[in-house]
This record gives sequence, C-alpha cells and structure tokens, in this order.
Amino acid sequence: MLDKILKIAKEDFRIRGVFLNGSRADSDATKDEYCDYDIVYLVENIQSFTNDKEWYKVFGEILIMQTSDDWYNEPYDYSGKENFHYLMQFTDGNRIDLTLVDTGNITWVRENKEPRKILLNKDNREELYDITSTSIYNITPPGEKEFHDCCNEFWWLSLYVAKGLCREEFLYAKIHMEHYQMPMLLKMLNWSIAVDHDFSISTGKCSKYLKRFLSKEEMQNFMALFPEGGYEAIWEKLFLQYDFFNKVAVKVAEYFGWKYDTTEFQKVIDYAREMKTNVTGREILF
Repeated sequence: MLDKILKIAKEDFRIRGVFLNGSRADSDATKDEYCDYDIVYLVENIQSFTNDKEWYKVFGEILIMQTSDDWYNEPYDYSGKENFHYLMQFTDGNRIDLTLVDTGNITWVRENKEPRKILLNKDNREELYDITSTSIYNITPPGEKEFHDCCNEFWWLSLYVAKGLCREEFLYAKIHMEHYQMPMLLKMLNWSIAVDHDFSISTGKCSKYLKRFLSKEEMQNFMALFPEGGYEAIWEKLFLQYDFFNKVAVKVAEYFGWKYDTTEFQKVIDYAREMKTNVTGREILF
C-alpha cells in the first residue's frame, strides 16, 4: 500500500510532498492489521483534486468512503483551498485516511507537531521534516478550577441519569450516563493515571490504551462501571461510578495539594439514593 501511495505521488506532478502520520508514525501506538494509513499529500492546485470525483479511485476498490469536510450542514467550499480529507476503506482490508493540503496552506504543516515520517519531498521544503516526539499526545495536568469544574459536572450530570431512571426514560438516562457523565469520569481517571507517570504518558484516542496503565483488577473494575441491562442495572452502575470517581478525584486532589469538597459528593449521592428509594415498589421494566 505504501508503494502504491508513493508511486501515485511520484507520477503526479501536482503532488509535491508526502508524509505519514497517525498510528503508523507513532512509536507508542498499537501496530496491527487494523492500522490505517494516515497520509498527507501536499499538493498544488487542490481544486483540481477536490473537483474531480474519480481521481481517488487509483488507490483500489473502495468498500465505503467518507469526505468528512463536506457534510450536509457544513458543506465544503470547492472553490477554496482548505484541507480536504478522504476516508477510504478498501475491499482488500486496507484503509487510507488521506489529507490533501494545498501548498498555499503550508502553515498548517509547519504548525502541526504530531509525529510524522516524511516519505517524499520533491521541492526540499524545509517545512517537511520528521517528527518523532509523541509528547503532544501526553495528558496535560489540570488547573485547580478545571479539576473542580470536572467534579461539579460529574455530580451534576449524575442527577440527570437518576431523573431519567425515576421516569423510566431509558435512553435519556443511558445517554446522559455514557455520553455526558462518563467523559468527566474518564478525564479524572486519566489525570489519576498521569499522576503516577509525571504527566509524561498518553492513554490514546478515546483512552484506548487504559489497560497499559491499569492492573488487571483495576481494568476489570473500570469495565464493570458500564451497565448491560435495564433500569436496575443502570442504578447499580451509577452508584459504582460515584465511588469510583470519588476515589480517583481524591488521589488527584492530594497530588496537587488541592481541597476536595466531599460535602458536595455526599449530598449528591444521598439525594440520588433518596430518588431511588422513592421509586421503590414501582414496576421497573427490565
């Protein structure tokens, strides 16, 4: 696939540079058959590519493709020179996430500090150089206000979950737990892990490398926070998340020497218990 990517670039005078980024350029990333080829083509006259609806077919037989910059409510300006992405899954199992960058937008290349490997530099541009450091992905330490806001948001959102459970509004409760409350828990958990490594590590996109930094037991405890069934299961996991969040928040606060308000935590959990008690005896749907 890399040979094909480079052959196409070498034979097309409009393509002036090529580099590899993403997981294949990241020394810390998992390497397996599922890795995408994240490729950037530095091109002259990007419009000659974006207005041609056939040129990308030279890479192979496409199973499905997405042009994420041209969405129904945010259409791409095909008369402009902004970056353009082709996300291509091929029938042979390969996938290319291809970004076109116009040479007039070379500032984007200069300012991008993600790891990359230069594969082709026809014009010997100084902006095209390898970047091996992965520090840009490292978890950054929070400020004190960010820490307290994260705590407050977690507790606040948890009562939306409880309200949805009391009303037997399944999706309302589940979505608030998994899509709004969980990111706060993950943020705190990431800070807790980074504390042990002086904030010199990354858990990856969507915290996908958590198991690298948690013991088997800790990972199992984390996975147990996600509900599998109906209302009663979500209630159970809600209270487990309360305890889990509280433990990691205490750890982070102690590391930075910040005061952690356990009063707010206790008031919220007591209120949630009262809400659950009030619906006891009602028919719960499973």
